[in-house]
Amino acid sequence: MTFAHHRRHVLADSEKTGQREKKFYYGWVIVGVIALAGFANSAETLPVISIFLKPITEDFGWNRSVFTGAITAGTLIGGFFSMATGPIIDRYGPRWVLVISFIILGALLMAMAAISTLWHLYTLQVLARIVAMGAIGLTVTSVVPKWFVAKRGMAVAISGIGERAGQTITPLYAQLLISNAGWRPALVVTGLVTWAVSIIPSLLFLRRRPEDMGLLPDGATPFDEATSSTVKTTPNLNHRDVNFTVKEVLRLPSFYLLATGLTLMSLPTNGLMFHLVSFLTDREFSAGYAVIVLSTFSTGGAVGSIVFGMLVGRFNIRPTMTANYLLMGIGYIILLTVHSPMLGLAWGFFHGILQGGSFMMQQVIFADYYGRHSLGAIRGITRPAQMTTNAIGPLAAAIAYDATSSYGLVFSIFTVIAVIAAVFIFAALPPAAPTTEPEK
Repeated sequence: MTFAHHRRHVLADSEKTGQREKKFYYGWVIVGVIALAGFANSAETLPVISIFLKPITEDFGWNRSVFTGAITAGTLIGGFFSMATGPIIDRYGPRWVLVISFIILGALLMAMAAISTLWHLYTLQVLARIVAMGAIGLTVTSVVPKWFVAKRGMAVAISGIGERAGQTITPLYAQLLISNAGWRPALVVTGLVTWAVSIIPSLLFLRRRPEDMGLLPDGATPFDEATSSTVKTTPNLNHRDVNFTVKEVLRLPSFYLLATGLTLMSLPTNGLMFHLVSFLTDREFSAGYAVIVLSTFSTGGAVGSIVFGMLVGRFNIRPTMTANYLLMGIGYIILLTVHSPMLGLAWGFFHGILQGGSFMMQQVIFADYYGRHSLGAIRGITRPAQMTTNAIGPLAAAIAYDATSSYGLVFSIFTVIAVIAAVFIFAALPPAAPTTEPEK
């Protein structure tokens, strides 16, 4: 056999080996585990907490502002806590962060079923929000983008279905339990479900990033260096693998524009999610119908995550995200016109599509702009401000309702804020690639 013939056989064997390895990429396991983590963490998200707003406040005679104050305090502290969590995720990976956090979160939810005074509520809810927002929330949004570049939008979209599914299913069984057994058993079951779907998958299957397994993003292997080079130099922003250091990012105007846009949009987004069920029941819709609208909203979020995941794979994410924010702003005004059941369901589905796309794009745009290696730390820096408006939104809506007995004024203000946020996103032009590669 000649050397040339032997070399052709070796190359063919290497190509076949690479093809076999490419049949299944471990990054999709990560996507599945993060989807389960998102489902579990949905128990402490605002759509689910909102199910307990009326029964708990009516049971104890508290007003909505008092109840929301616990959410606000925990969210604010969780935002600052995430600044320490981000570098830990980048350096050590997500496994133990999620395992420990979910053990604590499930226990807190079950303990909340035994509250009898206001300070019980504040202690447990503040701790739960710190864990959910400061550790779990940051982790589930930072892991998947580290495993994908060209397929990042779709991978993030699929992983996001877990949280959307949790926000669809959890309110349904929680409301069923509340109606038949009370809010205390509903909290116990919610805590048990949180443990059941999150701890073992996170412990067994999570890894830090593909390089730790001898892989490259999107399923490439070390045999595919040529492919890796192409990914890194392609002019398409969505398909490049650049990596900025934290210090470099802090000198970029785009970082502050993006952070401001996302921070502003967090206020109306979370204000609406927390008060949607109460808004609908105040309009004489039943609690069961309101929860169905909320579940329809979350189902639309899963659809929107996939739809916008495909869009950002083909189109520039910046104008796509800008248009999304503008349409969401219009949605807040349309909600005020909802007086019929069919219109409520239609609004819930279509606005859910927009909001699901918005959450997905928030994860993708930072990775597309600044890379994978320091993503946890970069997102951690933005979290305190974003969690501040996350907390202010529900509280502002509660105060406005208590003062005016209506959500009309505050939802109109939400529209204005969404438009301003869209302007900031549109102004955030993507940065040029860094001149040096950060240390791994």
